[in-house]
Amino acid sequence: MNIVAELRRRWILVVFGVVVLLAVVGPRLAAFYTDILWFQSVGFADRFFDLLYTRFGLGIVSGLVMALLVGGNLFLARRLEPDFRIPSEAEEIVERYRIALKPYAKPIMIAVALGIGLIAGSALVSEWRTYLLWANGDSFGIDDPHFGIDLGFFVFDLPFWTMINGWLFGAIAVTIVVTAGAHYIFGGIRPQAPGQKITAPANVHVSVLLASLVAVRAWGFWLDRYHLSYSERGLVTGLSYTDVNAELRAFTLLTFISVVCVALFLANIRYRGWVLPSAGVGILLVASVVLGGAYPAAIQALRVNPQELPREREFIERNLDFTRYAFDVATDEQALEGQEGNLTYEQFPATEDLTNEEVADNTNTLQAIRLWDPATLQNTYNQLQELRPYYDFRDVDVGRYIVDGEPQQVMISVRELNIDELTEPSWQNRALSFTHGYGVVSSTVATAASNGQPEFLARDIPIDGVDELQLEQPRIYFGESAPTYSIIGTEDPEFDFETDTEQQFNRYDGEDGVGVGGIINRVAFALRYAEPNILLSGLIESDSRIMFNRNVRERVGAIAPFLQLDHDPYPIVVDGRIKWIQDAYTTTDMVPYSERIDLATESQVTERRTLFIPNAEGDLIPQERIASFAALQGQANYIRNSVKAVVDAYDGTVELYVTDPEDPLIQAWDRAFPGVLTPGDEVPDNIREHFRSPEDMFRVQASILERYHIPGPDGFYNASDLWELPADPAFADNNQDAGAAADRSFPPTYQLIRLPGEAEEDFALIQPFSPANREVLSAYMAASGDSETLGEIRILNMPPNRTVFGPEQVFARINQDSVIARELTLLNQAGSGVIFGNLIVVPVEDSLLYALPLFLRAEQFDIPELRRVVLVYGDEVVLEDTLGEALESLFGDLPEDIDDTPALPEDPGAAEESPTPIPGEGGEVTPEVQGLIGQAIEAFAAAEAALAEGDLGEYQNQVSLAQDLVARIEEQVGGGLPSTEGAGDESDDLLDGDASTDDATDDDSSS
Repeated sequence: MNIVAELRRRWILVVFGVVVLLAVVGPRLAAFYTDILWFQSVGFADRFFDLLYTRFGLGIVSGLVMALLVGGNLFLARRLEPDFRIPSEAEEIVERYRIALKPYAKPIMIAVALGIGLIAGSALVSEWRTYLLWANGDSFGIDDPHFGIDLGFFVFDLPFWTMINGWLFGAIAVTIVVTAGAHYIFGGIRPQAPGQKITAPANVHVSVLLASLVAVRAWGFWLDRYHLSYSERGLVTGLSYTDVNAELRAFTLLTFISVVCVALFLANIRYRGWVLPSAGVGILLVASVVLGGAYPAAIQALRVNPQELPREREFIERNLDFTRYAFDVATDEQALEGQEGNLTYEQFPATEDLTNEEVADNTNTLQAIRLWDPATLQNTYNQLQELRPYYDFRDVDVGRYIVDGEPQQVMISVRELNIDELTEPSWQNRALSFTHGYGVVSSTVATAASNGQPEFLARDIPIDGVDELQLEQPRIYFGESAPTYSIIGTEDPEFDFETDTEQQFNRYDGEDGVGVGGIINRVAFALRYAEPNILLSGLIESDSRIMFNRNVRERVGAIAPFLQLDHDPYPIVVDGRIKWIQDAYTTTDMVPYSERIDLATESQVTERRTLFIPNAEGDLIPQERIASFAALQGQANYIRNSVKAVVDAYDGTVELYVTDPEDPLIQAWDRAFPGVLTPGDEVPDNIREHFRSPEDMFRVQASILERYHIPGPDGFYNASDLWELPADPAFADNNQDAGAAADRSFPPTYQLIRLPGEAEEDFALIQPFSPANREVLSAYMAASGDSETLGEIRILNMPPNRTVFGPEQVFARINQDSVIARELTLLNQAGSGVIFGNLIVVPVEDSLLYALPLFLRAEQFDIPELRRVVLVYGDEVVLEDTLGEALESLFGDLPEDIDDTPALPEDPGAAEESPTPIPGEGGEVTPEVQGLIGQAIEAFAAAEAALAEGDLGEYQNQVSLAQDLVARIEEQVGGGLPSTEGAGDESDDLLDGDASTDDATDDDSSS
């Protein structure tokens, strides 16, 4: 009985142990196993295993070397144990431990060696990038100006040898400590002994280890010489006068002193005296303090500071050259030998004498002024085109398409699935039924319908739109906010979309997905996602597949972890399919002399976003907040947009196209992971034409150019012409409730423009600059989006002897304009508020034009409507209902091409609004009059409510406002309305529901 009970107890313990092991290790093993399945399914298994072998290889090799180093020295220490010793009274305790441990010495030493080896091995696993760049790196074709060594040594070799040096120093230091402890246990080192403190064999052993440690440090001093190429001691990054004349000599001298110390430790093997080695180490420590600290400080104070510019001029010039090269912002004249420039500077007159002929020549540019800003339009899309609560527009991007044979800039977004908003969020609905989004929504950038809403080029489900945006495959399984996973091919059909009368279903027929029909895979995915329903559900069939890694950035990042990714992948429509383009960068911080920057700071994006904030009950409630996030990470002093990833939104296919084959870093990664990258000349033309200059790299380049536009070292040192990004006044005004958090720099903007001297429009990324601490405009930066000149930068310098208003000054002028101020007051009445769109700066020939859209948002509808356009040209400020009218106010009669709906085909979804007759006159109600009538009715209603409450002051204010509005209506229709005298009686008539007035306001109730 006792035996049975004991066996049962042991089995219970075994089962409990297995359960605990599965709970701890199971999810990790499941994630590893399912990752293998995923990489095999997407065709990148070789990349996965190459990286896996590299990481495990580094860990195993370094761990094995460390274990052999420690274990070998421990066993040597035991072998060198003295045969006979006379223990002193002070060593009695140590002797007892020695006797107790001696029978177990061998397994203890093995365990210690393996434990230390495991720790040391894990430290190098994460250094796979350093190793692979060293193993696959080549030359840059550019020599360092001081050492005369190719930059490839600094970028590829120096980080690896520095890593090895640091690891070796730590390994030997640990080995010395462990070995000294072993000698103490085994009696080779006896500090309490009255005579000899260390035996001769132990003395030899320890001396050799110490000599090895100092030799490694001597190598480190030699490598430190090259690290001075990143010194921050001087005015700029790189070798400075003090580094060359003090620090460099100091490290050279410290290297030779360390070599002497190595010789003294080795001499100690024969002469067995620690005086000379100790003296050598003492001299080395003193020299490190004096040569590495006091001497350079004295040189800096006595020789550099009194005449800094003459001493540092040469080194500032090196920094200018290499920083411009590393961030790709050099002109042909500034480019390093053998390199080409990517930037040009031009003088821009900023005149105010545009002619009608010049305006006509720039018709396409003027038609493409982007009035709809992405943040406002995202809200509008969500209100008008979300259609069902489980859809969401995560972002709105700017693109360009050929519409009716003409290039046109458009706003575009995809209708993605948002399973968090499902009415019934059961596991079956979240994982099996609702699997994908559906279609795109697109609209013009510069026009609005009569009700202030977007002029749609593509809309609704099924999609109704222009031919260029028609989709043969509208389903979106991969995007910016796709579900974590979905299981397709199950017994439960996938929900496709819903019409007014029925639901449509679909079965995925693409290639993506990992088989989840077998029991092993089902268990693995159940563990990975901690979801037992994957294992228990009877709806999963033998050929069912699970789709995961569906976020575009995560998907590209998993395949190419050696690249940094832009924060904003953008959708395109080609060949009837939706694809995503994800810009990717190679970066390093090891280019000598180039200025190191914090990418997280320089690429920071500030937006007003919808965040999900938990309430008191723990429910996530959507709220608009100012959010700032870092697009890129880490330090860098070199960046290239070397890869553009293209991801199919339906089947998840990923292609990584190399767009900068001259980049030495991407060449190294191509050799490290053969077959992962695709040559850029294989990009299909219809995809290449949608490539654009990447936003995050542009932000970094703009940050660099704030100072590095200064041509020579003297001007750079004086810093008399620093630039800065102007503030974004419209954003701050819109978000006053957010306080200081609403401040942000003027954001870069995509714009279809024809820059001065160009024959055709370019889809450029633009950024204005202001002088430091001033609000005027100093320069205008534009990065090309044309396929032939992609990424090339033009800087238009404003006249230095004349004031050119900057964005903040222009915005202030707009607010101070009496006509606009009065209009803003009217628009901000009766439960509506004005939202300022992005202030756009557009060069037209030799002049600058500023455009600011005004959106009206009614509190009860929350649908921003484009209601007014402000244009500023020179001293003129005009406010009109449409862009075409505003341009005519500025320049007079314009060509027929520039009208209220430029380059716009018939809106596929806009309802035609028939004019409504005016009582007694037979006139017509225009969209403008409709809006005024709606505002007048609201004012009369507010007056009646104030009168009912006895608030005669408010009643009079509202009546006066209504009278003004009616007067404006009368002007519009040529006196077609009766007099507003006795407004209280007239308000009764209007509120009683005159048929014609009701008809006129039904279609525009949202305003």
